[in-house]
Amino acid sequence: MNPNNSPEEYPVAPQEVAPEEYYEDVPVLDENGEDPLKRHTKFSWKSFGGDGFIVSIILHAALIIFALFYVVATVRPEPPEPAEFVSGAGGGSNGENANRQKHRMRPKPRDMNTQNKITSKSTRATLTLPEMPKMSSSMGSMGGMKAGGSSGLGGGAGGGIGKGIGPGIGDGRAFLSAFGTSFSKTPTLKGTLFDLKRSRDGKITYCTTAANNAGKRKEELHKALGMLDNSFDVKKLGQRYFEAGTKLNANQVYIYKDFKTKNMIRAEAATAAFAGEDGKPPFDAPGWMVVYTGEITPPETGEYRFVGMGDDAIIVGLDRKTVFYAYWPGEGHGKAVREPANANWEPKDHTKTDGKGSGSGASVQNHLFKGSWMKLQKGKKYKICIAFGEGAGGYAGAILGIEKKGERTEATPPNEPYSLFKLAAIDPDLLNILFVEGRYKAEGPNFMTKQTKRR
Repeated sequence: MNPNNSPEEYPVAPQEVAPEEYYEDVPVLDENGEDPLKRHTKFSWKSFGGDGFIVSIILHAALIIFALFYVVATVRPEPPEPAEFVSGAGGGSNGENANRQKHRMRPKPRDMNTQNKITSKSTRATLTLPEMPKMSSSMGSMGGMKAGGSSGLGGGAGGGIGKGIGPGIGDGRAFLSAFGTSFSKTPTLKGTLFDLKRSRDGKITYCTTAANNAGKRKEELHKALGMLDNSFDVKKLGQRYFEAGTKLNANQVYIYKDFKTKNMIRAEAATAAFAGEDGKPPFDAPGWMVVYTGEITPPETGEYRFVGMGDDAIIVGLDRKTVFYAYWPGEGHGKAVREPANANWEPKDHTKTDGKGSGSGASVQNHLFKGSWMKLQKGKKYKICIAFGEGAGGYAGAILGIEKKGERTEATPPNEPYSLFKLAAIDPDLLNILFVEGRYKAEGPNFMTKQTKRR
C-alpha cells in the first residue's frame, strides 16, 4: 500500500521505436489511400482525357479522307470558254477613201450549226459566238481571226460586237458575218475573195480603186464572170487574180444590210469580212469577187430555180452549167454572160435590156431575177458555184432564193416571199444580223442532207 495514497504505478514495457530512416521511406497516405505528394505528378491518359482525344483524332481523320475523295470525285475542271464572235460590221464611206477602223486579232471558234448559243444581243445578232459566248458569242479559242465592225459590247460568256468594218459580230475567238463564218463542223459553201485589181502575185496590175478607174473595174468584173460562165473553174480565177488567204464558210447567200447602221452593206464590208489574222483587210475595195463552192443535195425530187439579185452581179453554176445570172440594171453587166439558148430566165431578154424590168429602187430587195428551171433528184449530189462581185463601189449585196415548181400559183399573192436558198437552217444569231425580210423568208427547204454530211 502506498503511504502517500498516490495511485499505484505499474511499470510499462518499453516500446520499440522505429529508426528515423523508416519514416522517411514510408509515404503518408490520405483517406483515399493515395500519396498526396505524388497524386498531381502522376501521368494518366484518363486524367488527360485520353480516351476521348483518341476517338476525336480518328473521327477527324476519317472525315478529312472522305472529303478528299469527294472533292476528287465530283470537282471537274472548267471547260474552255465557248467560242466568241468577232464583229465584222461597220459602215464606211464610198470609194478608196473609206474610213476604216483598226481590226483586233481574234482566234478561231464554233460551228454556226452548233446548239451552243452565242449571246450577242445586238439588234441582229455574235457569234457568238461563241454560246461566243454562247452567241451572244459570245458564239474555246482556236486560231487568230479578224475583228469586225462596231465598237465593243459584250464579254463574259457571251460575245459582243467587235471592232472593224464588216457586217459581223463576235468578240475574240470566232467570226460571224453575212459573208460567212470562220468556223464550221458541217459541210458548207466555202468562200474565197479575189482582188480584181491585182495579179496573182499581189501587184496592182489591172485597175485601181480610183474613181476614174470605175470603168476598168467593171471590165475586170465582166472578165471574171466570163471566166466562170458555163465552166466554173475557180482555179482560172486564182491564176489571174490575187486571192485572199482567209476563207469563210456560209450556208446561204444573203448579203443585204449592215447590222449596226441597218443600211445597205457597202463594198468595204467584203474585204473587212475576209481580213487576215492581223485584223487588216487583204486589200482595198471596190473591185472584188467572192466565190462560194460546195455540194448540195435536194430534199425532194422536183424542178427548182434560183431567184434573187446581185449588186453589181451574181452568177450561179450547177455542175458547171450556168443556171442563174442577175446584176444591177443599167450598168452594162448584162453583156458579161452568154445566156443559154434554152434559158427561160426572167425578166425576159434581160441581157438585151441590161436588166431593165427587174424592178426599181436602190436595194437588192427591189429587184428580182429568175433563172433556169432545173430538174433535181432527191439524194443526188450536185456541185454548186456561186459568185458575186462589186466593181463600181458604194453599196454592194447579193441575195439568192429558191423556188420549187408548183408551189406558187396564180392565186399566190405577188408579195408572197421566196425561201432563201440554204444548205441548213439558219442559226438564230445569224438571223439577227441578216435582216431577212421583204421578198424573202428564212423558212424553206434545206439542201444539205445526211448524204452530204462529213463523217
